[in-house]
Amino acid sequence: MFIDFNQIARIGKMVALLGFFLPWVTVSCSNTEILNATGWQLMTGDPQPAGPLAGMAEQNRTEDADPSYVIIAAFGVILIGLVCSAFTRARTAAITMLVTSVLGIGISYYGVENMCTELRREISETQNEESGDAAPFFSREQQSQLSRAVSSSVTVREEEGYVVTHGGLLLAAIFSLLTLFRIRASKVDASSGGGPTQPSTDSG
Repeated sequence: MFIDFNQIARIGKMVALLGFFLPWVTVSCSNTEILNATGWQLMTGDPQPAGPLAGMAEQNRTEDADPSYVIIAAFGVILIGLVCSAFTRARTAAITMLVTSVLGIGISYYGVENMCTELRREISETQNEESGDAAPFFSREQQSQLSRAVSSSVTVREEEGYVVTHGGLLLAAIFSLLTLFRIRASKVDASSGGGPTQPSTDSG
């Protein structure tokens, strides 16, 4: 039975896109959750405060976070790969899905890591500003060390949506590769005089 690997790769792409609407990350400080967000909320700048910050959500409603343009780029790359694969021949579709899957994994990984770095930087800067005149018993160096200690306690944990997205992209990449291997094997068989051993894979 002939299996269209590109179709499975497309399903993987759709699963990856659906993952953006599931919980993506949880931000904690000293093991206390302070924020969680789906991939979509990261893209729209609407993460949800959690734990001790949850009660402040209403009063800070107008101060939305900036959208994560890196996560937007990851979503866009995945979507472009899926759309383009529907209108190109099998080999081109497989290459497109393979490239955009790898890019999607890399960009989304960078986006989460960059978010963690930015959070730590902002907390460190805020801590420095607040402790500038409020801690007369600490030297500037001690205040700086305290700020670094606070910022280093911030962690970003990937949730199921992030895992689903990366799992879908990995699935798409694997089956795109299988399509390319099958096309190459078919051409080798044809050039050796054996003729194609399965239905043509150069279309759709």
